Order: sequence, then structure tokens, then C-alpha cells
Amino acid sequence: MEKVPRRWQQLGDVVVIRLYEEECWRYRREIGEALREATGARSVVALRRVRGTFREPVGEVVAGDEDAETVHRELGIKFKLDPTRVMFARGNFEERRRLLESDLSSRLVFDMFAGIGYFTLPAALAGARVIAAELNPIAYRYLLENLELNRVEGRVRAFLGDCREVARFVDGADVVIMGYLHGTLDFLPYACGAVRDGGRLVVHEAFPKRWSEERVARRVLKSLPEGYEGEVLDVRRVKSYSPGMDHYAVELRVRRR
Repeated sequence: MEKVPRRWQQLGDVVVIRLYEEECWRYRREIGEALREATGARSVVALRRVRGTFREPVGEVVAGDEDAETVHRELGIKFKLDPTRVMFARGNFEERRRLLESDLSSRLVFDMFAGIGYFTLPAALAGARVIAAELNPIAYRYLLENLELNRVEGRVRAFLGDCREVARFVDGADVVIMGYLHGTLDFLPYACGAVRDGGRLVVHEAFPKRWSEERVARRVLKSLPEGYEGEVLDVRRVKSYSPGMDHYAVELRVRRR
């Protein structure tokens, strides 16, 4: 019992719990039934790990309805998803709220890692025109469904494919959102090529917990491609990512030299 996590996620009418410890995983069905009884959830999903470039969840339904597809409502936004197939980070709530409350009317936003619409939807609802790129076909399908659910399909051009290729056709974005972790800085040349002179980048990345905000900012600035300079506007700790790493969002204004 000491190893059973004390926290879980409620996504719509589905509860998701991470059982990364082998001993906990062996008792996943018992844990699932106890959670379903305590929460009244339609389904309980246990995750064993997350893998690969697509950050795919590895897990299964351990109690209740075998169909885990649900609609999660947050900030008035509807996110349709299946948590056995795609991830949903509740810890990014404040970043989504920040976008939703921004004045993005008449702005062009390029969401390089759109997923199911984590940042695309709040940006579009805030008035932006959005170009959204997503490489994972499962997440892309949910992205299209979520655009319709939230009635913003007319504001978003969604592409199934590598954001580096999509970036070649983006000209003069006011804001580029780089909502990815582990390798985000490698995509900075493509983001800089897509943003207008004086436009903003929002760079998400994981950095060691021992690093100061100043060191995080310096690391991002140092990673800008040749011919570009940046002015850091904000450095935000989004959430704890792992025992040794924190998820940061670094917002900067970029200009061509």
C-alpha cells in the first residue's frame, strides 16, 4: 500500500492512475476497482509507462467500461481523447489558461506539436488563426474531432506531418508554440524560420531541477540559430517532470540580426 500512488487524474468520466512500480502493476485490477468505487468513474485506466517520440501511454483499462474514450472539459474547452492511446497533461493547465485569456485576435499562431489540441484549442478560442502540425495519426484524428467539438475548425489549418516540413510553408507567425519536451531546442531553427521578425516563441523543455531560471534562459538563448537574437520575456516553471527535472516554458521575442 505504501507504493500505491496517492494521486490520479480525472479526465471526463475516466480516472487515470500511473502504476510505474512493478509491485503496484501486479495489483492493478484491485487498485482499479477500489478507485472506481471511490470516484464513481465509468472506467479506470492504469498506465505502466510512456514510450517513444509520440509519448504514447502504455497501459490498459483495469476496471469498468473497456471503452476509455471520453470528453474532458477544462476552462470551457472540450478535449476528446482515449487515455490508453494519447496523453493528457493536467499540469499544463496554467499554460492553457494563459493562452485562453490572451488577446490573440488577428494573430497567426503556429503550434508545432499540436497533439489533440492542447494549445491549439485555447489559442483559437482566444481569437487566433492557427496552423497546427501533428505527427501522430491517432492524436491528429482527435485534433480534428476537437476542432469540431469546440467549433473552431474555421480558424485552424491542421496538418498531419512533421512540423519541420510544415514550417517551410509558414510565413510570419506572430507566435510559435513549441509544446514538446526532450529535444525541443533542436527545432528552434524551424521555429525561427516561421516566426515574423519581432515575433514570439514559447519554448517548452525539461531542465535539471538544480538550474536557476537565469540558467534555463541562457540555455535557450544559446540554442538560437545563427542570424537570430532573442529577448527573454518570461521564464515559467510549469510543473515537476521527474525526480530530477522540471518542465519550463521560456517565452522570448526573436529578431533577425
